[in-house]
Amino acid sequence: MWQDFLQFCTSSGLYTVTVLLFAAGYLGAVLPYPGCFVTMLGCVFCIMAKGEPYPAWWFWGIQLALAIFGTLVDNLTTALGARKFGGSKYAFWFSLLGLLIGAFFFPFGLIFGPFVGAFIAEVSLARNNLKQSARAGFGATIGLLAGVICKVIVSSIMMVLCIF
Repeated sequence: MWQDFLQFCTSSGLYTVTVLLFAAGYLGAVLPYPGCFVTMLGCVFCIMAKGEPYPAWWFWGIQLALAIFGTLVDNLTTALGARKFGGSKYAFWFSLLGLLIGAFFFPFGLIFGPFVGAFIAEVSLARNNLKQSARAGFGATIGLLAGVICKVIVSSIMMVLCIF
C-alpha cells in the first residue's frame, strides 16, 4: 500500500512538473527565453510520468530539431521584419532590448517594447527620419509577433508528439 501511494505521488508530481514546464514553454513564446527548449524538457518529464519506456533516438532528434527551428525562426522573423520595413541592424538589436525591458510591463510592454527599441535605434544611431524610424519599429514588432506565433505552433507540435 505504501508503494502504491509513493508511486501515485511520484507520477502526480511528474505530471505537475510537466504541466508547469509546458506552461513555461508557452510563456517562452512571448517572453525572451528559449521556450521551445523548456517545452522539450517538459516532454522528458511527461514521458517519465507516463511510465513508458523512453522513445527512440529519432523522437528526441525530432524534438531537438523542432526546438532549434522554433528558436531560429523567432530570431530571423524579427530581423527580417525590421529589414523588410527599412530598418538597420541597430533596429533588430534594440527591438530585442525593447522586448526585454517591455517584459516588465506585461502585456503592453511586449507589444510596444520592440517598436520603441527599434524606433530609438533608428532615430539615434541610424540617423533616420521619424517616418522611416517608425516604419522600422513597426516591422520589428510584426516580425516579433510572427516569431511568437511560430514558437507557439512549434511548442504545440512538440507537446502533441510527446503526449500521444
